[in-house]
Formats: sequence, C-alpha cells, structure tokens
Amino acid sequence: MSKTDDNNQDILVPYAKDGTCFSPALRRPKAGSFMVGKKGAEVTFASFDEALDFLNDMPKAMWRRPNSEGNWGLVAAVRWDVLS
Repeated sequence: MSKTDDNNQDILVPYAKDGTCFSPALRRPKAGSFMVGKKGAEVTFASFDEALDFLNDMPKAMWRRPNSEGNWGLVAAVRWDVLS
C-alpha cells in the first residue's frame, strides 16, 4: 500500500535532496518501467503503484531519474511528501 495522508486522498512520494520526487513521469521511455532500489540490487516495475510500494518498504527509498543532461542517476529520499 502506498503512503497516504490521513484522509487517503493525496499520494505521498519520496523526495530527493535536489527537490525532485518519485512520480509517474519517471517511467523509463524505452523500457516502459520504473527502476527502484539500491545500486546493484535495483528492481524494475511496470506499475507506478508497485514501484511506490517497494520504495515504501525500503529503509531509505532510492530510485533512478534523469538529471539535467538526461542521464539516469540514482537518488535517495530525504523526506516523503504529497505528490505535486
């Protein structure tokens, strides 16, 4: 189950130090999946909800996202907040 607030309307997602968050927009275009987990032990999911559930269960959520140059790098959560 994904982290939600008390009224179960807003989806809580992890945010990295640079302010980026894990979101549905991070589906890798060619693979059509989300890549989450520690470096060397990453897991791919076709579903955003399944990937978010996996992140929720990690001691420290980690996921891949593109940087400003389009290279996919690994980031770690510093907080959880509402998906904006």
